[in-house]
Amino acid sequence: MLTILMEHKILTGLILFSLLFSIICQIISGVIYHRMISSSDNMADTKNRQLKQCKEKYAGSYKLNGKMVNTGVFVDRFLKRVSFARIKLSWLNHLSGQMMMFSVLISGLSICLSLAAGGTLFQIIPYYLISILGMYLYFSISGMVDLQEKRDVLKINLTDYLENQLAPRLETEKENAMEEGIRKREKYAKELLKEIEAQDAEQEDTSNQDGERECAAEQALQPVMNQYQEELETLLEEFFA
Repeated sequence: MLTILMEHKILTGLILFSLLFSIICQIISGVIYHRMISSSDNMADTKNRQLKQCKEKYAGSYKLNGKMVNTGVFVDRFLKRVSFARIKLSWLNHLSGQMMMFSVLISGLSICLSLAAGGTLFQIIPYYLISILGMYLYFSISGMVDLQEKRDVLKINLTDYLENQLAPRLETEKENAMEEGIRKREKYAKELLKEIEAQDAEQEDTSNQDGERECAAEQALQPVMNQYQEELETLLEEFFA
């Protein structure tokens, strides 16, 4: 019964490879979502690279806009960008389904070739078995992995953390920063006022010192002026005598 499979090694290899690849894609997606769900239970200290990026982008969007972010839309966009080896999980899931359908197509093509070559029903049964067992295994693993449920759980965890923990903390940090800015401005204003008062006092002291020096100079010159005035009077009296 397996002779027909050995006669068409390339087609048989394509069928098995497609089925195996589709199953592996499902398993990879399920493992990644499972790890992210486990990490999302402790988002504050998570070591998952993609979850860290999610927090950083959310905080960056909040600081850039200066207001609360639409968390539901943000999480949906983030989940669509979740990737493995730079391949988005949504694409990986679609690729898994396409590879499974490709294996069915190759099985049908192999059956047609066998019948055209004069094969009997007994000889083409292996292709039916491979297709049926492959599809059963694929859908069984898909049901156990349940990517949609894992995606929904991850979305709930992320939305809960971002809305109920990260957003209030960012709002508190914003208020604290505003209060700190106000305190700094008040402190700067007080320091500037003190500098202005000190400069005014210094200018006043300088003006007083200049006035004192002028008075002292006038007092010092007064005897000399008196002497010159007396000599001038004496000369005038002699001239008119």
